[in-house]
Amino acid sequence: MNVTPHTAMPVISVDKLRVTAQTDKGEEIDLVSDIRFTVQKGEVLALIGESGSGKTTIAMALMGYARTGCRIAEGNIHVAGTDVTSLTPAQLRAFRGNKVSYIAQSAAASFNPGMKILDQVIEPVVIHGTMTRKAAKAKAIDLFRELALPNPDTIGDRFPHQVSGGSYSV
Repeated sequence: MNVTPHTAMPVISVDKLRVTAQTDKGEEIDLVSDIRFTVQKGEVLALIGESGSGKTTIAMALMGYARTGCRIAEGNIHVAGTDVTSLTPAQLRAFRGNKVSYIAQSAAASFNPGMKILDQVIEPVVIHGTMTRKAAKAKAIDLFRELALPNPDTIGDRFPHQVSGGSYSV
């Protein structure tokens, strides 16, 4: 019997990504160019670089998004088996938060200050109908435990300004 190894489809595949910006003079310049990488299930990829090097631009492109005045000019982007660059605006809205999300590094930039943390963590799966509120809450609390957050059963009841990246008041 001849068995050939099966190569799994990557969860993320980016090939020849180029994101451009329009200058004040109307010229188009590359923000990032010729970006290529794949991420298999279970792998972790870190984008490392100095401020302004394109990390966020690349991450946003995975959602089919470019900042105002910028555009995804070239390349193939596949996330969870979906060709992101071929999606219509309505399809992108359904895709974002369901298959891919962007979470900024700081709690202040990531969370709505007027909503409790737990409500924001579970909101995408509840809105997209992939989990009930009760199931999403249980899964979020399990995640808080796995992350070794203090008081995992109640930390989600706090507002973003009541927690920080480095220390928590109990």
